[in-house]
Amino acid sequence: MTRSSYDHLDRETLIDLLERRDAEQKFGLVWERPDMAEVGLPVAALDLDLGLSVGDAPYRNLIIEGDNLDALRFLQLSHRGRIKCIYIDPPYNTGGQELAYHDRYHGKDDAYRHSAWLEFMAQRLGLARELLTPDGVMFVSIDDYEVARLTLLLDGVFPGGKVGTFVWRRRSGSNDVPASFLSVDHEYVLCYAHPGFSFAGLDKDLSGYKDHDHGNPDPWKRGDLTKSHDYRARPNGFYPVHDPQQDVWYAPNPKRVWAFASEQFVKPGQKLRRETMEQLIREGRVIFPKKDRTAFYATLEELRAAIVEGQAPHFLQLGLFATREEENAYLSQYVGKRLGYGTPGYKRFRSEVRRPSKPISSWIVGLKEDDGAEDRTVLRSGLNAEGTTLLGQMLQSAGVGFSYPKPLSLVQTLIAQATGPDDTVLDFFAGSGTTAHAVLALNAAEETSNRRFILASSTEATPQEPQKNLCQSVTRERVARAIQGYTHRTRSGPVQVPGLGGDFAYLRAAGVPAGKTAQEQVWFALQLRHFQALGEYRPDCALQQHWTDGLALFYLIEASPEVLDEVRRLAEAAGRPVTVYSWPSVAVDFELENVTVCAVPAELCEAFGGRCP
Repeated sequence: MTRSSYDHLDRETLIDLLERRDAEQKFGLVWERPDMAEVGLPVAALDLDLGLSVGDAPYRNLIIEGDNLDALRFLQLSHRGRIKCIYIDPPYNTGGQELAYHDRYHGKDDAYRHSAWLEFMAQRLGLARELLTPDGVMFVSIDDYEVARLTLLLDGVFPGGKVGTFVWRRRSGSNDVPASFLSVDHEYVLCYAHPGFSFAGLDKDLSGYKDHDHGNPDPWKRGDLTKSHDYRARPNGFYPVHDPQQDVWYAPNPKRVWAFASEQFVKPGQKLRRETMEQLIREGRVIFPKKDRTAFYATLEELRAAIVEGQAPHFLQLGLFATREEENAYLSQYVGKRLGYGTPGYKRFRSEVRRPSKPISSWIVGLKEDDGAEDRTVLRSGLNAEGTTLLGQMLQSAGVGFSYPKPLSLVQTLIAQATGPDDTVLDFFAGSGTTAHAVLALNAAEETSNRRFILASSTEATPQEPQKNLCQSVTRERVARAIQGYTHRTRSGPVQVPGLGGDFAYLRAAGVPAGKTAQEQVWFALQLRHFQALGEYRPDCALQQHWTDGLALFYLIEASPEVLDEVRRLAEAAGRPVTVYSWPSVAVDFELENVTVCAVPAELCEAFGGRCP
């Protein structure tokens, strides 16, 4: 009898599978995928390698070597809902041997290659979404080949969560073009987020607020008194404005009507969101031209003739209305009055600026491009060549390389826009370690910045290269040199680049032996939950300890009288709150005000409990 891939599943699991199948929506992106893609996967453990770590414990940053699917499953236990920003640069599925993970790779001409890539991405993106904070954001780099399918996939992972798509220039042009003779020089960064997310924006230029009214310390500048609606769309904004001091009238621009309503159009009891034009004039908020040129037309015919000859104020125009009667009514408002040729302005005070920043554009401009970007809300980034050059300098003495690393300026710009000084950034396709370098650079550049990073990278070992370890030789090496500094050679001699400071714990994803309690993993997860920092596990100690200025964290491996006495002694002298974790089967009560006793969370018991103590 042929064995089925379902033989190992119990009745409840099979029923759950069938119910999920029945509930699946049929509309949307569909691809060939294994039925049990996420059933029965064991939680991976993390082994700390102190020899490859940098700095002293407790470590604020993590580099995880191994399949990123394993890393993401562990992070569900330690960082769920705590990652503010995820940036990834995944395999582009362009036909090279890119998917060096546990997933089966489909070749360039395989009919299922898109499905294999989508399944590969779907499993990881779904787990990654759960790690984000309520205002968290995910950036995904991609090119034209899979951007359409990836967008649909992310639409499903983040329903209603699409923020937008950045377009950036990765190269300046290439002779290596297809028969169409089109050089595709751009790539995309897809952006999806939870509802609370917002970019920081670019600082507004407030230097123009330098005029003052007597007795008012709030500076102001001249602003536009119009808005971008024409007279047909906003007829109530199409009316003459009167300067009462000089007795001069100003006609509105038919293409940009006044931004404020007139009292003559306000109905009784109607509530307005802003002041009326007349109120602004009474308060001195409307800036009328001084010593303006004026004209006077005694009759309608005289005014018409001046308009035809181009002598009247230029906003007065013929042909705006369908009938002669309507046009005469419009022009009659300006007969027998002194008419100004200038345009009134609006006195805008700095205190009225609602946000000190302006929205960013989805168009990312090159660092060396000069296309008027100073006046636009654009971000800036170098080309891919920047990333290649920098990585080559950093790993020059190591004799290793990496293809197409992203420019540091691109990743650093996105992280700066998406995170605050104490946020955590995750990259589970860490590759050359650019994301960690960007976080370190931001921390060094901003005095109050204390961002953290978590990287996950495969070794990319293959049967042909079983000893290959990309994570160790490239990812780890680049980040270590960014922290500690490095020297690279130039034609003029060696150049010493100072380190940015920082640390990281180097961990390897590994399996948990069946039936064995993984005390080390429980301790790692507890520390990361409380502090997002990782201290060592001491296998010879029945009491694990992690001290900070604000909290002491204890984990009871065993609850012998000697260990309990030690906890009580330490807690009494702690001078800060103490949280003690023990297994659910162990009843502990220290009767001290500063001590909180907690059971090891159920999900950690399930993942690492084995035979619970």
